[in-house]
Amino acid sequence: MFQPSILSPLLLFLVVFSTHANANTKMAQALAQAKIPKACQQKLIRIADDIIGKKRHRVLEKTLSNSTTFQAFVLLSYNDQDTHLSFTATETPKGCQVNMNESFELPANCLEARQALFKRWALIGQLSNTTYVLRYDHPRKKVRRLADENARAIAFLTQTRNGKACLISKQQQDMPEPPQKQED
Repeated sequence: MFQPSILSPLLLFLVVFSTHANANTKMAQALAQAKIPKACQQKLIRIADDIIGKKRHRVLEKTLSNSTTFQAFVLLSYNDQDTHLSFTATETPKGCQVNMNESFELPANCLEARQALFKRWALIGQLSNTTYVLRYDHPRKKVRRLADENARAIAFLTQTRNGKACLISKQQQDMPEPPQKQED
């Protein structure tokens, strides 16, 4: 026999949980108490969601209680390893500035890493005998190339483990919003 008293809480839980899961990403949940404008929050959510996609991840919000700059650390899991992402968002006179840093290590020397991941990046210098600085100057679509060279992504490649691995740190300041996805 049907017992609504047992099914009602279960049904309510499923409806609330599924709505909540679809309406909020982990970054949106971390931003819930942030002291930055909603437009700035939405920009950060769009950028973070574009980078994170459907990959497994954890978000740790680490903003000081009296700060208007939002900071979050993200542990992002790929099939073969994890990467660290750090996002900041702050209101500026021009709107909202979102910055991102990413760090990971590859089990290859930096020359191999450059050939595999950074073919379209220009070498702009060396900080030492083991650290190279690259800038993303050649996107596949020229319309996505940022006019301001300082706003383009930068990567630092440092040889580690006696040349058997490469520590990679990428950063981009004042990130542009991702392009709108086309509806089919």
